[in-house]
Order: sequence, then structure tokens, then C-alpha cells
Amino acid sequence: MNQSVNAVDRNSETKSQEFAWQALNQHFGEVQVEELASSRRQFPHHTRADLQRTLVDLLAPFSPRLLGVNQNHPMIPLSMPALFVKNSGPVSAAISLVPVQSQEIDVGEDSPIGVFDNALWLVSDNDQLEAAILFEQHVEGRDKPITSIEIVYLPNASGTTFTRQTFIALERAVYESRLYRGKVISLEEGEAYSGRPNTILVHRLPAVAREDLILPNSIMQLLDRNIFGFARSRRGLKELHQSLQKGILLYGPPGTGKTHTIRYLATNLPDHTTILISADQVAELDRYMLLARLLQPSMVVIEDVDLIGRHRESMRGPKEESLLNRLLNEMDGLNQDAEILFVLTTNQPEAIEDALAARPGRVDQAIEVPLPDAECRGRLLRLYGARMNISDDVVEQAVTQTEGVSAAFVKELVRRLAQESIMRGAPGESSMNDLQRVLAEMLHQNSKLNHALLGATINRDPHNVKYVSSGCF
Repeated sequence: MNQSVNAVDRNSETKSQEFAWQALNQHFGEVQVEELASSRRQFPHHTRADLQRTLVDLLAPFSPRLLGVNQNHPMIPLSMPALFVKNSGPVSAAISLVPVQSQEIDVGEDSPIGVFDNALWLVSDNDQLEAAILFEQHVEGRDKPITSIEIVYLPNASGTTFTRQTFIALERAVYESRLYRGKVISLEEGEAYSGRPNTILVHRLPAVAREDLILPNSIMQLLDRNIFGFARSRRGLKELHQSLQKGILLYGPPGTGKTHTIRYLATNLPDHTTILISADQVAELDRYMLLARLLQPSMVVIEDVDLIGRHRESMRGPKEESLLNRLLNEMDGLNQDAEILFVLTTNQPEAIEDALAARPGRVDQAIEVPLPDAECRGRLLRLYGARMNISDDVVEQAVTQTEGVSAAFVKELVRRLAQESIMRGAPGESSMNDLQRVLAEMLHQNSKLNHALLGATINRDPHNVKYVSSGCF
């Protein structure tokens, strides 16, 4: 191999390069392609920022040449063999050199991180090291994003050692990644035809303090013991060879605060990554569980699980049953040391598949999130009306007249009280007349549609009229 090419020669040749094969041929000099060795690895797509940062740090001492390479189609992965293809015929298959392109990725910090789309580093030193590193992304199947790193190198001691140490560092970067750890994330939903890989969406949830979660003390104690206490006990459980996974089912009527409870858990579980899965994203369960394992300790939240966990006899086809089976298998878990907490929610516990609801190791504790009792309704009125002046007698009367409504109903009640006070010219000053006028609109008008829109269905009994919530919180 010719090691005497100087910097001036390289620069003069670089100016005329339009294709990847030209840059690679110049870089490897007289070495024939068949004399080179190649190694390729695939990595989780969400770790691209960590992988890039690791490569940049590793390669800095070599002052590598960085190039952008064109990708003709997002479904066709770039590879080193493709980069070595030369121009041939009227339609060339050669890969063009292009400016290095990057995308800004939101990782939940103050500023986004720029990550290359595709990049080629050319690396050499004075100790027989000649290598090229391809950093690429593509889409497999319908919309599964893949990141791969391929190293082509002269197979001598320097090249072999460099390649091995590079992949060791990249694997360590994946398992030590902290970009998304401890945050609330989900997979971003996009149009499958767009050709862009799905990315991770970071949710910036407002913190929910304990006093802002209005539930009976008995329910708070269940949450403390089965979630917070369990998380604190994991080290001891591991020493006693007990499973570190747990399944919790939150159930109750719509509008009672199950989603609010999830926010409370997500913002108060120390060091846990919260992974949100909607019922229509369960088809992506494999990718979600990969995130859960890599970013553990983690809390996997599946809302409205009854939409995928209904009784088998009511399922619409084999695909739906397959999704349920995958969920059950993940909850069973192959590794009891995985620090994963499953939290499922449902408005219809009776619709849950028996194996999901009853088998130990899948759901260990069912916790009802009930309609607020009188004490809780009073606390909710105070919480939602914290910036208003709602007198004790107005609160007491509101509590008396709203038996059986949900937290969502109370929230809307307070908003209407605020509007009434503004319209009277006394913002924030609620009166008994305001309350009666608002309740008359919300509860006493004989309109089934109005009751449904407000989340209050009247159960008519000539001796006992009750209002039952069916709203969404």
C-alpha cells in the first residue's frame, strides 16, 4: 500500500471527487477492494445521538475526513459495497457525495441535538491504520427505523484492534445512554408513506404534587405501597431472588382521574423512564419493550387496555389476539431482573381478558380510581378554584348537589363559576346564585345530549334522582 500520499496530493484529488467510490479509492490507495475487511452492526434507532457522539469522540484524535453520502431511497440501506460501486452506463449506480445533512432531535433538554442522516468518516494514522466508517439509517418493513454502523478496514493488527474497540465503545454507549432516561416518552406517530423513520417524542408533563392528586386515603396508600414502595424495595427484592417486575391495573369510570394519576406517577417516580403506549400503538410493542429494557428502571403505561385486552371470544380476528398474546408474554417476562413496572388503565374492567386481569405475574394489583366522595369533591373544588374566592357555604352546597359526579365534572363546574363571576364584573368572586345557575345548566336541564356532553347521565328514579359521571378527565 502506498503510504506516501501527502496532504497536498489528497487535497487536489478531493476537489474533483463527486462519488463515494472516488473518495474511498483515494483513501485506501493501492489496496484492492477484495483485500479489505468489513464489519457491520445494527443499533436501536433512538440511540443515534449517543452513537454519533461516541464516534466523534473516538475519531477526534485521528482528524478524520467527514463526508455526506446520498441515499436514493429511505427503504434501501446504504452499505459499504454500494459505496464502492463506480459509474457505469447511462444510468449510474454510484453513490454521490453530498453535504453532510443532519436533523435536530428533541431529547427533552433545553436545546435539540443535531444528528447526521448519513455520514462517512475516513480514518488513518501513521501506524498502518486505514479505515472508513459508514453511519446510516433506513426503514425496514412498513415503518421500522434501523440504524447501522459499518467499518471497512485494512485487516492488519491496527485495523482489527480499531474495529473491535470501536464497536465495544458503541455497545457501551447504547446501554449507558442517558438522553431519554428518566423522561416521559412515546413513539411519534407519522404517516407511513412519508419515508421518514418514526422518532421518539418527549412529553413535558407538568409536575403533579401529592396534594394535587385528590383520591381517598385508602387509594393513596395502595399507590404508595404497590408503586413507590415497590420501586424503593427493588434492591432488597433482588437480593432475595424476587421478580423486579410488577403489573398494576387502574380501573374506574371515565373522568375519575386515571390519566391524572399516571401523570402523578410519572413525575414522582425517581429515575424511572415512563413509556406511554396508546391502544392503537400496541402493534409497536417490540420497539416499546426494547426502549423499556434499555432505559430501565421504566414504567410502561398502556391506557385503555380493554381495547386490546377484551375477552378472546369478542375479538375480531387473529391479528388482534396476537397483539394481546404479545402483551401477556411481555408482562410474564423472561428476565425477572428487568426493572419494568406495567401500569394499565381501563374504564371497563369487566371487558378485560381473564388471563390479563387475574393471573399473578401479569397484574399483581388492581386499584380502583372511584368517583370522588364528598370530601374529595370539596378538595377538588378548592384545587380547581385555587385562584378564586369560593366561600365555604358555596363549596358545601356544591358538594351536596353533586353526589355521584366525576372529577372532570367538578373541574368544568369551577370553570363555569369563573365565567359567571367574570360576566357579573366580579372576576373570581363566586356567589350562591352563580352556583345555582351553573348547576341548573349542567344537571337540571332535561337534555340527554347536554348531560352526555358534560359527562353527567341522569339515572331517573322518582324517589331518588342521582347524577352519574360518564365524562373524560
